[in-house]
Amino acid sequence: MEKKQIILPTKKYFKANEEDLNLRVGLEESEVLLRQGDKDIVLDIAELFDKERNESNKYKIYGKLKMVFRNLYTGSTTYEPLQRNMFYLNYGSVNGEWDGYIPYNEFAFLRKDVVREVIVTPSGTTTTGDYNTNTSTLTGLTYTGHTIIPAIEAPYKNWNVYLSYVYGQDENHLMHYTLTGSTNPTVYTFRAKDGIPFRVADVGSHYELTSPVEHGMSPGEYVTLSTTGNTFYMMSGTTPVISTNVEHRTFNIESVGNEIYRSEKFVINLLKNEFVTGTTLGSVIFGKRCLDYNNITGTTSQYYVHKHKTLTGVDDYILDKVGFESPVWEEEKGVMYETSSNDIDYIVEMNRMESVLFDFKEPFILTGITNNLGYTPTDVYVTVLFRNANGYFNYPPKVGYKFNFHDNWVDMHFSGNTSIESALSGNVTTFTSRSNATTFTGGTAVSIGTSGLTGAFVEYNQMELKERIVSEAFHKFNPRYDIFNYGQNSIYGSYEKVGLYYQPYHRVKLRQLSPYIESSNTDQILNLPENTKYFEDEGIWKWRDLYDQGYIDPDGFGVEHPFVNGTHYVKSNINFYLRNEDYYTNKVDGVIKFKNKDTTDC
Repeated sequence: MEKKQIILPTKKYFKANEEDLNLRVGLEESEVLLRQGDKDIVLDIAELFDKERNESNKYKIYGKLKMVFRNLYTGSTTYEPLQRNMFYLNYGSVNGEWDGYIPYNEFAFLRKDVVREVIVTPSGTTTTGDYNTNTSTLTGLTYTGHTIIPAIEAPYKNWNVYLSYVYGQDENHLMHYTLTGSTNPTVYTFRAKDGIPFRVADVGSHYELTSPVEHGMSPGEYVTLSTTGNTFYMMSGTTPVISTNVEHRTFNIESVGNEIYRSEKFVINLLKNEFVTGTTLGSVIFGKRCLDYNNITGTTSQYYVHKHKTLTGVDDYILDKVGFESPVWEEEKGVMYETSSNDIDYIVEMNRMESVLFDFKEPFILTGITNNLGYTPTDVYVTVLFRNANGYFNYPPKVGYKFNFHDNWVDMHFSGNTSIESALSGNVTTFTSRSNATTFTGGTAVSIGTSGLTGAFVEYNQMELKERIVSEAFHKFNPRYDIFNYGQNSIYGSYEKVGLYYQPYHRVKLRQLSPYIESSNTDQILNLPENTKYFEDEGIWKWRDLYDQGYIDPDGFGVEHPFVNGTHYVKSNINFYLRNEDYYTNKVDGVIKFKNKDTTDC
């Protein structure tokens, strides 16, 4: 006989709500025959709503994209179509120099420089029978010597929006880190699995390790240091001997932080007396978080990068203007009184405070996919990719992380082609401008199921059963030097061009896993959650419960999306930061500098 047990609702998961289980029976009595095929149904409206809500796997994803960007690079061009559309300094020439800004249309979600076909009937003509002397012509805002952009293509020319999810991970992803911007800098090359980079400082009785990203470590935990550039010793009797064993390079974290505000997120301190005499540390080392010195292998975090796969195509979303929104910043546009091509009195936008609505046409059905940890994803991502269909910028973009962006130099990580987003290398097209002057390279639409897109740099600790984002991924691109020259090849005396960068992946939470770990030593594993893992040393199963839709725990964890007609409506408002790499100078260790803050740091 099957054994069943009734449990209290509060036992469903940690801090679950209480429910009234009392059965109220009235004094009235009625009897009816149970017809064949009849079954029990839920008559409580609230209970039925919750049941349907938690059984539904349909999600309608929509929201708002707000461009946060200021066009700051000034330069010159010899390419006539761009000359005739630039925003010129002083609205014209200065001592014969035609310097200015790339028009905002080249960065916009919705371009305004579109053309339309209109029918023109010559005056004084007469049409008879099937003969018609009407002609079609193009009308628009700007000179069309480069490309023609119909209104229907305006939302898809510069940027494309997709849904994606994390299907895999890559611990061998190649990374770089530099400390200076000299012409021949020391480049520290490492793999994602090596952990987080730290700069080492000898501070009296301890070593101060400073990371360019949040380390996620706490006092009393441990850090395992890599052997690259370091020499570790162990005691053999009374003699120190070199060792690469993990237990001889794992050290207790005495404290975190120093005298600087927020430094506890970036600095860890290790006492020197923990190191055997003779140990030497390089200027930069790589470290991994460890929870238990007695179980280093089982409690040391893994480090890797996410790999994304697209769930939608370029035709699966709508991008449109937001109505009734007042921007915080004013638009910058002006009338150019002349150009180098003798065009006069035309309007060009330098900056536009742009907000647009995005809406995926069909609900996304969350079924048949698993994430990199082996269970149904609780998150998907609104993925915004620079398409560069007009070809003015180098393409594909390059992928970097927080520690690859510096205030005063360009990281060697972006030198050459090793950091290019390889998953987009096949989505490239070349074309010749309408003036037949130059060949350009742009991007094409990304198809459904495209995999290998490089995402965030992540820490995962199996004892905690959760990931921590070390750094989001960023895409970097810059204008072609032969099309628009703003000194990108010579700023900081760099071997790599300074440009612009943005975050392509924006997380959308569909379900919420409990922040509390549950455990059981049961042998009835059939009904355990799909994120369950078995810990052989302890002989127990561990997992995180999946919260019900609409449940918010006392700590604020949970989701409560509107649910109508069997579909969850998930709204996501995204501030899309497109940053000027040269002017944005808040990149050091993530600590905001309050002194002498420049208003262009945005």
